[in-house]
Amino acid sequence: MELLLAAIIFVLVLIISSATNKLFPKLPQPLLQILLGIGLGFLIPQNDFHLETDLFLALVIGPLLFREAEESDITSILKHWRIILFLIFPVIFISTLSLGYLAHYFWLSLPLAACLAVGAALGPTDLVAFSSLSDRFSFPKRIENTLKGEGLLNDASGLIAFQVALTAWTNGTFSLEKASVSLVLSILGGFLVGGLTALVNRWLHSFLLSMRASDIASELLLELGLPLVTFFLAEEIHVSGIIAVVVAGIFKASRFKRITLLEAQVDTVTDTVWQTISFMLNGSVFVILGMEIEVIAEPILKSPFYDNLLLLVSILLLTLLLFAIRFIMIFAFYFYRLRRLKKKMQNYLKDILLLTFSGVKGTVSIATILLIPTELEQAYPLLLFLVAGVTLLSFLSGILILPRLAQSRSETGEHLMHIAILNDVVAQLEEELKVSKAKAPLYAAIDNYHGRIENLMLEQEKGSVQKDWTNLQLLILSIENDGLEQAYEEGKISNRSYHLYQKYLQNKEQAINRHLASRLTYFFLVSLRLLRLLVHELLTLGSTLRSWSKPKSPRLTEQDIEEIAQLYLSNTEVIVDSLENLKGVYQTFLISFLQESRIRETAIIGSGAFIERVITRIKPNNIDEMLWGYYLERKLIFEYEENKLISASYAKRLRRNVNNLENYSLKETVNTLPYDMINYARNR
Repeated sequence: MELLLAAIIFVLVLIISSATNKLFPKLPQPLLQILLGIGLGFLIPQNDFHLETDLFLALVIGPLLFREAEESDITSILKHWRIILFLIFPVIFISTLSLGYLAHYFWLSLPLAACLAVGAALGPTDLVAFSSLSDRFSFPKRIENTLKGEGLLNDASGLIAFQVALTAWTNGTFSLEKASVSLVLSILGGFLVGGLTALVNRWLHSFLLSMRASDIASELLLELGLPLVTFFLAEEIHVSGIIAVVVAGIFKASRFKRITLLEAQVDTVTDTVWQTISFMLNGSVFVILGMEIEVIAEPILKSPFYDNLLLLVSILLLTLLLFAIRFIMIFAFYFYRLRRLKKKMQNYLKDILLLTFSGVKGTVSIATILLIPTELEQAYPLLLFLVAGVTLLSFLSGILILPRLAQSRSETGEHLMHIAILNDVVAQLEEELKVSKAKAPLYAAIDNYHGRIENLMLEQEKGSVQKDWTNLQLLILSIENDGLEQAYEEGKISNRSYHLYQKYLQNKEQAINRHLASRLTYFFLVSLRLLRLLVHELLTLGSTLRSWSKPKSPRLTEQDIEEIAQLYLSNTEVIVDSLENLKGVYQTFLISFLQESRIRETAIIGSGAFIERVITRIKPNNIDEMLWGYYLERKLIFEYEENKLISASYAKRLRRNVNNLENYSLKETVNTLPYDMINYARNR
């Protein structure tokens, strides 16, 4: 039960971090997860939480690196093999020595070998931490490929350096020859194990296909089980499990793609499952990092044996030295290469800085230092504190500095082209309205595309524009509410029409509330409606309550529909005029979009589909119309790509989105009962 409770708490924390990041995009999600982890650490009794390093590497880091390797462009990565090898070996080992000696200088009570273990734990770049940062920014391809190549392979050299330092610490001896042999054997062994398990996995896949015994479930299990089996076998024979899972991921992805229905289904399901697993594992990494930082830091900071100022200064200087060594060595590498190629150094300074500050540390560093025996960990808790402090500070440095060096992932030009494509689809669907007899399904398809255009417009806008959008929607809602109450008090609409229109307004309120409207304004609108209803009931001696007790007609009458239509038209006139008067206050394009949307909806009052489309928002059985829209969208994507209006990669992303929407639409064939019942009632 304790394990189940811990899993539930972790899931809730991940949901909270994701939701908070969506509400406040400027707050990096990894930072939120670290803070939530620190908060969890405060709630956990002392010594009740301890990171099991072997399980963490096998169940979290291994699968994440496997997936990164599987999705990496290895051909592009290998183009930068010189600097990758330089970062994996010389940079890590020099960082280990430098950080170790500096830690020993500050804390003479720590053995030199123990301080070198600290340096070894902090040497490798954490690919998981880097990936969490690179998702938010656009890096040059050569930089991204270099860092991915380094991150995929450098854990092995870091772990070997740590094990050498740990051996020297515990045994008091050090052999450069043995260390070199151990490193080579560990890497080669990892390559062999990873290649072997990938080949066995591929053979099982082929065998099941040849026996016609393969299905989506078995293929998915083969995929998910490969990194676990690979890591376990590698660790059992004492070679690098990290190298093994990376090689297995590369070999798994390195095969000719067969275009079959089963392969397509497996790929879709596998990609969806891996996205969910990667999100959970990545989130777990940073939550655990926060928990470990709190658990490690609290006893040290409260202890009278340590000078807190010296602790903070040593962490700051270790972090500065970490980045300084990385900068100097990368600068030296570029200087040597560019001098031979006779290129100007100043053109590559930004690349050097990106490579420097992308070398952030993560939970792997803490997991590495926790490999020391328990008795040494208890005797030297300062080691854990130093590693945790530098890890956190280096990650925060990356969060603060990289946004100023890298470019934000904004595709404003192509984003506008996407809106243009959707507008062209709408225009062609509206042409269909002129010849189609069944207008309601086409109207629903057009509404779907208008909703997507609205979302795209707001996704790329600043928070101030989104706030204006919310305020304008609340203004429209207030006008609608005033118009409804006035019409009801004047007897222009029946009780049935009143409640149907009120339900329409309630749905609009909920939609605005989900888009971060002012909670205070939302509460005020709801309270005002309740107050008006209460006053109305007092003045009419409970007319609404009395009407509920009367038998009602099972469907709307023509008079009800006419009343609602007239109310909607009169509200529209007020809304359009009010918005026109606000063009100097709010963004003109927002006001124009809202005016056009409102006028477009009033234009169909005479079509017979007004109540279903605008008021009740019932979804008709419009699969054919939606499929036609998706066909038009694909056709336009191809034309825009052919005319160089969008890039090939962006076109691929748009096609993938259309495929997902189409698959989802095809699953929605059973949710048409309300619409069918209304049609049945009308035809009687």
